[in-house]
Amino acid sequence: MFYKIKTIILALAAFAGFTSSFAMSSPQSTGIVIQDPWVRSAPSNAPALGAFMKIHNNSNQNVKLISAYAEGYKDVQLHRTIDDGGMMRMVEQEFIPVTAKGKVHLKPGSWHVMLIKPEKVPAKGEVVLITLKFDNGSSQAVKFKVRKGKKMMMHHH
Repeated sequence: MFYKIKTIILALAAFAGFTSSFAMSSPQSTGIVIQDPWVRSAPSNAPALGAFMKIHNNSNQNVKLISAYAEGYKDVQLHRTIDDGGMMRMVEQEFIPVTAKGKVHLKPGSWHVMLIKPEKVPAKGEVVLITLKFDNGSSQAVKFKVRKGKKMMMHHH
């Protein structure tokens, strides 16, 4: 009798440990925090807009931003500005890596999200809702405020 009770208690303890560790890895607690999301204001005929933010990964796992979506744009792409023999070029990327316990700053002249062919270019002060999708299965709908960005200085050597 005592042996059966001990076995049941051990089984329940093991099950409780399993369910609590399972709950800790739920998608609600991905540890991905978006800060300072903004879209650079542009003329009403602009063919594309840049979106910028800071992505903090507070989890113990490396993650990748693998795609983004925004209503009213023909396409939304992940980009990085690279120095190609003295010429700065924007190059589409398959993903943007964010290391465990690390952060990546999407900013002009670096990593950014390109909003391509807007149906209507948003005015300064308006908000663009962009859904960010990560390779850990999570996604976040983030409100990006349209604001004036600093002018980029292009250095030609």
